[in-house]
Amino acid sequence: MVSEWWNRFLASDPALRRLRNATRVTLATALALGITLGLLTWFGRPMTNGMIAAVVAINSTTAVNDETERERRRTTLLMPLPAAVSLVLAVSTASLPVLNVGLFLPVVFAATYIRRFGPRYFAFGMVAFMGYFFAMFLRPQPPQLPDLLLAAVCGALSAFLMRFVLLRDDPRGILDRGRRTLRAQVQGLLHDVRNVAQHPEGTRYRKRLQHRSVRLNETARMLENAVAELEGLDEAERELLRRRILNVELTAENLLNPLIRVIDHPSGGAAVAQAVAGLLAVVRSDASEVRAAARGLADRIERDGVRPADPDAAESRRDGSVELAMAIRRLGAALAELTAANEDLGRVAPRPRDDGSDGADSDDGDSGGAASGERATGDRTEQETGLRRPEVRTAVQVTCAAAVAIVLGQLVSPNRWYWAVITAFVVFISANSRGELVVRAWQRTAGTMLGVLAGVLVAARITGDSVAELVMILCCVFLAFYLAGVSYAGMTFFLTTMLGALYGVLGTFSVNVLGLRLAETAIGAVAGVLAATLVLPTRTRRLLWNNTEDFLLQLRDMLRSTGSAVSGGVLGEGLREGVREVDESLHTTLSSARPLVAYRLPSRRSSLDRSLTVLTGCAYATRNLAQVLPPTVEMIDDDTRTRLAELLWALAEMAHSATSEAEQSFAAARESAAKWADDLRDIAESLPQDPTSLHRTLALLDRLRSLLEDAAAELGVPNQGPSRRGEGTTRT
Repeated sequence: MVSEWWNRFLASDPALRRLRNATRVTLATALALGITLGLLTWFGRPMTNGMIAAVVAINSTTAVNDETERERRRTTLLMPLPAAVSLVLAVSTASLPVLNVGLFLPVVFAATYIRRFGPRYFAFGMVAFMGYFFAMFLRPQPPQLPDLLLAAVCGALSAFLMRFVLLRDDPRGILDRGRRTLRAQVQGLLHDVRNVAQHPEGTRYRKRLQHRSVRLNETARMLENAVAELEGLDEAERELLRRRILNVELTAENLLNPLIRVIDHPSGGAAVAQAVAGLLAVVRSDASEVRAAARGLADRIERDGVRPADPDAAESRRDGSVELAMAIRRLGAALAELTAANEDLGRVAPRPRDDGSDGADSDDGDSGGAASGERATGDRTEQETGLRRPEVRTAVQVTCAAAVAIVLGQLVSPNRWYWAVITAFVVFISANSRGELVVRAWQRTAGTMLGVLAGVLVAARITGDSVAELVMILCCVFLAFYLAGVSYAGMTFFLTTMLGALYGVLGTFSVNVLGLRLAETAIGAVAGVLAATLVLPTRTRRLLWNNTEDFLLQLRDMLRSTGSAVSGGVLGEGLREGVREVDESLHTTLSSARPLVAYRLPSRRSSLDRSLTVLTGCAYATRNLAQVLPPTVEMIDDDTRTRLAELLWALAEMAHSATSEAEQSFAAARESAAKWADDLRDIAESLPQDPTSLHRTLALLDRLRSLLEDAAAELGVPNQGPSRRGEGTTRT
C-alpha cells in the first residue's frame, strides 16, 4: 500500500519538478526577506518596503522561462529593471491620484503586449505589473524609493542564487528522478488496469486509464528534453537514451490493447481479473519470469476451461479458453517487453565532463525543438496583424477589464480597488480562450472565498507572533506554488490565506479587510469575463478548431519529411523529433478542449470526446511508427522503399485535405493512399517470413489511414472538393 501511494506521488509530479520549484520559490522568498529586512533594520528604514523583495524573488523564480540556461540567468539579473521603472512611475505619481490610477492602464497594456517578444518579456511584464500594484498596496513615499529599488535587487539576486547555484537544475538529476517517475507512471498504469479488470463495466476506471496514458507521454517528453541538456554524452549515446525512453513509453502504451482484450474477453469471467492480478504480481521481476508466469497462467486457463458436461458447451468453452490463453500469452510478452525496456533505461549513464564547463549552454539543444514545435502556429500568427494578433487582442482585453475593475472596485472600496485589477490581470495569464478565462475566473473566486475563511482563522491564531506569522507566510507560499501546475483554485486559496498572516505583520488585519479582498476579487473576475466575452472575444470552439488544424498540419509535415527520408534510404533523428512535435501539438489541442470537456454535460461531450480520441490515436500511431519504420527501411529494396514513401506522402495529403488549407479533395487523397497500401500489401504477402517489420509498418499505416478517415468524418470534411470547412470540432 505504501509503495502504491509513493508511486502515485511520483507519477503526479514528473521528476519532482513542482516540488523543487516550490522549494526554490519558498527559499528564495525567505532569503530575499531575510537580507532585505536585515538591511532595512540596519539603516532604520520602514520594514514594509521589504515586501518588494519577496515579489521580485517570486517572479524571478517562476516567470523566467527562457529556452536556454544562459538566457534564464540573464533575464533573472535584469528583473530589477522593469520593476524599478514601474516603482518609479507609481511612487512619483502617488501625490496625483488621478494620474496614478490612469497610469495603471498603460502599465497593464504594456505588461501584456510585450509578451509577443518572447519569454523574457513575459517575465518583465509580470514583474512590472506587480511592482506597480504593490507600490499602490504599500503606499511608499518618494524618499522610500531607494529602499524599494534595493529590495528589488535583493529579490532578483536571491532568486538567482537559489535557482542557478544552490538548487540548480542538474540534467543528470532530472533524468534520474525522471526514470523513477516513468517507472511510477507505468506502475500506476498497471494498477489502473487492475481496477478496470475488477470493474469491467465502470467507465470511470477506463477514463482514468486513458488519462494515465497521457501523463505517461508528458513524462516521456519531459525526459527527452532533459537528455538534450545532459553533459558527457556523445550524440550516439543521447539518441540511444532517447530511443529507450520512447521504448518504455510505447511498450507501456502497447500493453493497453492486449490488457483490454483480455478484460473484455467474453469467456474469461473471473479468470481475467485473476490473470491480470497474477501478472501484476511479477511485473517487477525480470523479463523471463514475466514470460514464465504468463505461460503458467495460460496453461492453467486452458487446462481448467473444459469442465461443462454438455459436449457442445464443452467445445465452446474449450475454444474460448484457448483464445483467452493466447491473449494471456500475448499480454505476458508485452509485459516482458516493458520490463526489459525499464531495465534498459537505466543502463546509459552520462560521464562527467573533464573541461570544467558549467553547462550554461547545455540547453541549446532544446531550443530547436521548442522553435520547431511552434512552427505550425507560427505561420498563422505571422500572417495576422493589428487586432488580429493574439498578443494585441489580449492586451486590449486586459486593459478593458482593468478599466472596468477600477471603476467597479472603487465603488466598493476607494482604498483597496487594486485587488480587483490584479484579478482581472492574472486570469488572462494562461487563458487562451473565453472558456478558459471563465474557468480561471471561477477558480480564483472560489479559492479566494475559501482562503478568506482560512485567513481569518489563521490570523486570529497567530497575529502578534512574528515567528509564527513568518512561518505561515512561507508555508503558504510553498503550498501555493506546489499546486500552481495542478489547481489554480488551490494556489489562490493559499495565497489568500497568506494575506491573513501578511496583514497581521503589517498591523492592518481585520475581517473587513479580507471581506473586501473577496468582494474585489469577484469584481475583477466579472470584469475579466465581461472583457473576454464582449471585447475581441476568442471563442473556445474557434481556438480548438485552429489547434486541431495545426495538429493535422503538424502530422502532415511529419509524414512528408518521413516520406522524403524513406525515399532517400536514411532515417535520422528527424523522425523522432517530428513525432514529438506531433505530441506537443496534440497536448495543445487537448488543453484547449478542456473547458468544453470538463465543464459540460456528458450528453454534450460525446462527439468532442470522439474527435479527441481520434487525434490521440493518430499521435499514438506515429509514436509506434518511429519504432518500426527504421528496421523496415533497412530490410526493403529501393522499389519497395519508393512505394512506402509514396504511401507516407499520400497519408500526409489526407491529413492536409482535412484542413481548411486543402489543395485536393479528401476522397482523392484517400484513394491514393489505399492504392499504395494495396501495392505494399501484395509485396508483404510475397515475403517468406511472416510477420516482418514491413507487415507491422503496414498495419500501423493502415491504422493511421483509418484514423484520418474517422477524423475527417468528425470534422465534417466533404468527400468531394477542397472547399473550406467551418468549425468541425465545434459542432458538439
